[in-house]
Amino acid sequence: MSHKVFAERLEGLEGRLLEMSHSVQTLVEDAVRFALTSEGRVESSLEADTRIDSEEVGIEEECIELLALHQPMASDLRLLLTILKINSDLERIGDHGVNIAEAAARLQRSSQPPAMPPEVEEMSRIALEMLRDAMDALVHRNAAEAQAVRARDDHVDALHESVFRVMLTHMLEANISACLQVILIGRNLERIADLATNIAEDVVFMVEGITVRHAGAPEDTGA
Repeated sequence: MSHKVFAERLEGLEGRLLEMSHSVQTLVEDAVRFALTSEGRVESSLEADTRIDSEEVGIEEECIELLALHQPMASDLRLLLTILKINSDLERIGDHGVNIAEAAARLQRSSQPPAMPPEVEEMSRIALEMLRDAMDALVHRNAAEAQAVRARDDHVDALHESVFRVMLTHMLEANISACLQVILIGRNLERIADLATNIAEDVVFMVEGITVRHAGAPEDTGA
């Protein structure tokens, strides 16, 4: 395989990954809307997730084929490995979107559902922004943009803890099972933010060749 053909296939592969990211974002947005407003249906999330699962397998297979046939080095190798890892994280985000939709469906069947804490909507907004910005950092090959995504994860964690505390107090007066569904929705949003952080860390690796995962949020240098 010539380097030109390899470069064209690699570019196409990245394009497929970006399209998959858009599908995942739409799935999560629809699931959260279903949880907050009851608009939509859980089957839509399941159908979207099936398509995302299929695309995840296709992207992985092409990555492996390019690795085997071309044996890339340096930046091309880092890009292929990054696509592989982001591909897996996007598929997992889709799974969390389905979990949100299923929890929302159970919540709507409850006889005494608690009010949805405002933190849930804020969590979804921040988590989806983190995902979009992490994918933009990939397109821009910009490690600083990726580091900025990592810095927002603590805020989502704090909101998740707040949702948990609020639901614990509501358990005294509302349906316990319904409160647990709200906690589950918050937990899945927190995991989506974690996976967006993983994607941002993979972008830093691709651009700079360094591993920042498990190192905590970047320090503020004042720049």
